[in-house]
Amino acid sequence: MTTTLTILTPTYNRAYILPKLYASLVEQTNKHFDWMVVDDGSTDNTEQLISEFIADGKINIVYIKQKNGGKHRALNTGAQSINSDYIFIVDSDDYLTNDAIDIILENSHYLKEKNLMGMTLLRGYAPDKVIGEKYPEDFMIKNFNQVRYNMGIKGDKAEVVSTKIFRETPFPEIPGERFMSEGVAWKQLAHKGDSLFINKIVYITEYLEDGLTHSGRLLLIKNPLGAMLNAKLAMTKEFSFKIREKNSLLYIAYGFFAKKKVREIITESGQRKLVRVNLLFGWMIYVIWKIKYKL
Repeated sequence: MTTTLTILTPTYNRAYILPKLYASLVEQTNKHFDWMVVDDGSTDNTEQLISEFIADGKINIVYIKQKNGGKHRALNTGAQSINSDYIFIVDSDDYLTNDAIDIILENSHYLKEKNLMGMTLLRGYAPDKVIGEKYPEDFMIKNFNQVRYNMGIKGDKAEVVSTKIFRETPFPEIPGERFMSEGVAWKQLAHKGDSLFINKIVYITEYLEDGLTHSGRLLLIKNPLGAMLNAKLAMTKEFSFKIREKNSLLYIAYGFFAKKKVREIITESGQRKLVRVNLLFGWMIYVIWKIKYKL
């Protein structure tokens, strides 16, 4: 059976840069894919621009517009609307190498044969300059959490995931918060099966000043419940001691930003002993960040 793939792009006020991604999709050597754009309440001319792309008739495009709620909600919306076998998440300010879809589809049989959760490839600053690190083995099959956290492979990567599994493991949607780290979903998706890791750059990233990466720590501080959850998920025994220690400190610091009481921070952690031991140090990080970010 032919594997089906949808490129899922959440976007917000990115009409000025979307043509670059569109051009890279039109230039794909394999056009057996759909492009779904979930517009998270843009106020620029994104809708008109996508309409023009659709009118071109060069690739299959689905456009959905929703009320602004953050990238994670846009991804949830897209996943619920996609009928393909797999989802390839591609941000609106990035673009693909010409052979990206070919490489993914050529290797998709491994996902079905091995009952894998997904496939993770490389991102690059350029087609020959990897972001972060390569994997220790090409075509390695391992658990996502083991590779990305315990093995400490650095840098943003290009992720393809089973549509069915993603639908079953959506991002939590916390009232009042419009940002959530993608790590929340991926840590839980890893519990659904292993992944295939391929040392091939298929995705080019340009970190823009208005991008989420540049918003950094302050964005997490302003959405502390989601940040707490992301840290909490990395405090279980499947993670190395170093990872658990680091995330317990983050969990505590964000807990104070969320105006949680000490008792709540401890009891809600699921790791009471770890949090008690690190409570003072986590509070100190909270104080330092308050001063640094003038909060």
